[in-house]
Amino acid sequence: MSEPTTTETTVPESRLSPAQWEIARRAAFVVYAALVAVQLTAGIPPLDPGLPVSPIILLGWFGLASAIWSLGRDRRELVYALIGWGSLAVAIRLYSATRGVVDNWWGSPVPVPGHPSTIPEQAITNARWVLSIDRVIGFGNNPSQWLQRHLYLSGNDRGARWEVVTALTYMSHYFVVYVVAIVQWLRDRREWLRWVLTLSTMMLLGVILYMLVPTAPPWLAAPMALVGPVNRVGTRSLHYLHLNFADRLWKKGAASTNEVAAFPSLHFGFTVMVSMYFWKRARPWVKGVLVSYPLLMGFTLVYSGEHYVFDCLAGALLAYVVVWFNRRYVSQWFPKLLGPTQLSDGNVTSPFADEPSPQAKPTLST
Repeated sequence: MSEPTTTETTVPESRLSPAQWEIARRAAFVVYAALVAVQLTAGIPPLDPGLPVSPIILLGWFGLASAIWSLGRDRRELVYALIGWGSLAVAIRLYSATRGVVDNWWGSPVPVPGHPSTIPEQAITNARWVLSIDRVIGFGNNPSQWLQRHLYLSGNDRGARWEVVTALTYMSHYFVVYVVAIVQWLRDRREWLRWVLTLSTMMLLGVILYMLVPTAPPWLAAPMALVGPVNRVGTRSLHYLHLNFADRLWKKGAASTNEVAAFPSLHFGFTVMVSMYFWKRARPWVKGVLVSYPLLMGFTLVYSGEHYVFDCLAGALLAYVVVWFNRRYVSQWFPKLLGPTQLSDGNVTSPFADEPSPQAKPTLST
């Protein structure tokens, strides 16, 4: 009986040695750091100076960093980058397009007193039943109105100093999930792919629900006489930290986003998703932070008039379903589609494997 033959793939030798690739990566990161410094201080046209707030622009910076990190490594890492960052970019672009789609989908535009734009009549109808649920939760009171009646400082453009906490918490929504993504890319491509696919799924389902259930948030429901006075608190208190540019960027972004994308709250859903993602491996004191962050975000959203309590509960439920779905199904699909790969630490692994594969390390093209 003849011995089985094993075929080993011979790959042309790279033009650069591993040490030379390492030097190339470090040099590229120096250039990258210089570009970041220029952006923060003077701005790279057509971008304004400072930290980019647009998720698409942030993804561009993260994608560039990922490409630099992958120089001289397994080419399939670039495939992972295209799948991960690409899915996020598609989800974000779809979300950005929901404003016009919702208006055309539902029609019947209704003017909002004291507001320059119109909203679909269906958004008012949906706000009524969400408000009725919130009144049950608030024992007959609307939570946003009740909080502002006791805490809101009117007649002051900067607001109360303690609102700095709520403003920073609100703004963290635009950075935390992407910071987690880039850190995971640097540390473990398996966890990175798991994270970005979960995040993309969350965004896509959120977009679908925004189209199906347009809902006027509390600050828009107030001028429609659906609820008593509710102000849009925003990020006005950032002036105390001399972050005037951040407040201006928020106001500019708020004027161009889908204003009836209240149900469910992705702001709250993302914070719950972050907490669920890190919970099992977190130390006890970190778990305290993971519990406090969603609670603080929920308070911020309801107090500022951006969301109803029921929006937040729906966002938390959506996060739970998405995390479960990705662990149950996506974790099974992608190892079969992508196969094992040799990561930068030398281990052979599937993108969702819990441990490095015991099989021999393949010789891969660079």
